[in-house]
Amino acid sequence: MKTLRNYILKDFFSAFIFSMLSLSMVMLLGNLMKISDMVIRKGVHILDALKIFSFFLPYLLGFTIPLSFLLGILLAMGRLIADNEIVAIKVAGISTNKILNVFLLLGIVFSLFLFILNDRVIPGFHYRYRTQIKNIYAKNITAIIEPGVFLENFQNYILYVSEKEGSKLKNIFIYEIDEEKETSKVTFAKRGEFIVEGDTVKMKLEDGFRDETNPKNQKELYRLNFKIFFMEIPIQEKKRVRPDKKPSDMRLSELKDKIEKLKDKGVNPVELQGEFHKRISFSFSVITFILLGFGISLIVKHREKSINFGIAFLCAGIYYLLFVLGETLIEYRLIIPVLGMWLPNIIVASIGGYLLFRNAHFR
Repeated sequence: MKTLRNYILKDFFSAFIFSMLSLSMVMLLGNLMKISDMVIRKGVHILDALKIFSFFLPYLLGFTIPLSFLLGILLAMGRLIADNEIVAIKVAGISTNKILNVFLLLGIVFSLFLFILNDRVIPGFHYRYRTQIKNIYAKNITAIIEPGVFLENFQNYILYVSEKEGSKLKNIFIYEIDEEKETSKVTFAKRGEFIVEGDTVKMKLEDGFRDETNPKNQKELYRLNFKIFFMEIPIQEKKRVRPDKKPSDMRLSELKDKIEKLKDKGVNPVELQGEFHKRISFSFSVITFILLGFGISLIVKHREKSINFGIAFLCAGIYYLLFVLGETLIEYRLIIPVLGMWLPNIIVASIGGYLLFRNAHFR
């Protein structure tokens, strides 16, 4: 049995590593495009962008490991069945249940690893990611000037632009706020460009107007039309930002403490309870995918990677949709958090168990 176990695990880990690398590359490429956009279009320093990218990597493992387990089992078992090696194993007096037990034992080990990852590693990196983003935006005005957004990162000014290409802007509105928090001046320009020097944004505005209210009579309005107009807008003082922790940034112990404190105040923190059980449930999704993958492989009996990839993505899509369904039911108070977050594992594991029972003759 030891020789057979090593033979099967060697085949499985080859498929598992191949699957994890393939899935990771797909997910990384999508995020690399976002990082490139931050560096090229928004002017974020490349070192800051790489920090953000590094904070994403542990989060990536949380998704790729369970799905890679499913793909690894489909590929490994599909090859064994397609090459009739499973028949030879049965003739040798070894049931497929023993092969399943090997995968389940391996699944328990990886589930514990995922539990530690989801509890101690991913929340910390997620919080660092949010902190890094906020600090970049606090110190890099070029990065935060976004079309269609009212920006309040300036002293007594609010900036709005409809289009941006590099340092060039179109349809620019600049609102100047007085001491009474009311708009006292409005500047509009069809075109403009800017540079950042120290704590000041220097702007060259073209083809526009400047409206200013009379301090003595707020109903009186003065308008200045201009072809070219220069403005300097002071930037707010740059500070290191440490945002409050979201539920996704908290460790399980922090979530538990927060839940108890809110309950003591008469608040029903179902969202926090949902996040708590989601972490644990998702950590043990590996075992769920083992049961499902093993059951499906006994029916499909195919070694083609493309077919198994398609089956794995379909199963993963259904699994994550069930998570969304559970979160929605919790949000509307239609189901208790523990059941809502364990619902995907219960349903998928039940399907896998049914497929195993239906193909009991393979034992």
